[in-house]
Amino acid sequence: MAFRIWALALLLLSACSAPSAASQPHAASQPHAVILLYHHVSEDTPASTSVTPAQFERHLDYLADNDYRVWPLQRVLDAVLKGSETVPEQVVALTFDDAYESVYTAARPRLAARGWPYAVFANTDAIDAGHSPYMSWDQLRALAEQGAAIGNHSAGHGHMARPRPDESEREWRRRVRDDIEKARSRIAEEIGRAPGLFAYPYGEDSPELGKVVAEEHEYGLAQRSGPLGPLIDPFSIPRFPMATGFASMERLELAVRSRPLPVSGTETRATQPADTDAIDRIELEVEPGGFRAGQLNCFAGSGRRLEAETDGDGPYRVTIDVEGVGGSGRNKINCTAPAADGSGDFYWFSWQWLVAGPG
Repeated sequence: MAFRIWALALLLLSACSAPSAASQPHAASQPHAVILLYHHVSEDTPASTSVTPAQFERHLDYLADNDYRVWPLQRVLDAVLKGSETVPEQVVALTFDDAYESVYTAARPRLAARGWPYAVFANTDAIDAGHSPYMSWDQLRALAEQGAAIGNHSAGHGHMARPRPDESEREWRRRVRDDIEKARSRIAEEIGRAPGLFAYPYGEDSPELGKVVAEEHEYGLAQRSGPLGPLIDPFSIPRFPMATGFASMERLELAVRSRPLPVSGTETRATQPADTDAIDRIELEVEPGGFRAGQLNCFAGSGRRLEAETDGDGPYRVTIDVEGVGGSGRNKINCTAPAADGSGDFYWFSWQWLVAGPG
């Protein structure tokens, strides 16, 4: 329900905004793709991280019926971020975090029937311990033999993006490096190939953690909405989470039809510099493109519309008021602007920041 309210507000606000001289004519679309993120595919697991098998089947039917191309994740990343090949319209990659058993029992046969590739990110301690409802190494090997990519999701699936309150920067770096390398080694031992792809536990990334991930991996994938474009940081890659409440067909269509808002720079401002978590403003530098800049709107993760000012003729300076937004843990904003070509598609950018909890 929260997403439906947010999506409706986004559509109404964009439709009602007056055209502006800052609106750009339609331009050739940048190379882009959409990465979808799933966890469980089951009726018996937490709704917040699950789609039912029936929902998943409907998602696959929609992609097939509307001529989407499902590419391997590595191919998508290389094509968009490295320019390894031309990217056609309507390219999607499918990913699954945590290596839950329902991916093997429910998702695997449905994807195999269509011959579609996908990636599974495994947190290895749970698999080594034989915990339910995770896959076994035998099941993961079977997926790999059938063409699935097995990526690194850390060993312990802990909070890694920043030091703990009692931890120095050096101790933090050693902890996360050891955890990441442990998982990478276990996957190499069991699957026969060391992973080059990493997905952050809980989707919590940070620039410093990205540097650690980059020591042994090509890409780092986060967990926030938004399409993949050539200006995206290769160690902060957005994926659209799909789960109950956020897995309707309307949400799926909105996600796969999105285009990357060309944000070339992000800065934060705070009125209390001593408190590094207390940010009041986010400033985006946005390159011109095929979107209506005068109709750009930004929203908090809750769906609340945020005050945002767009200045300039391109590149644009977008200043977003986030004072009082969010709380402890992950906080996100989504900024969107309608395409200028009248397609009904949206250019989209999402950004996340972390706030330390009490103590």
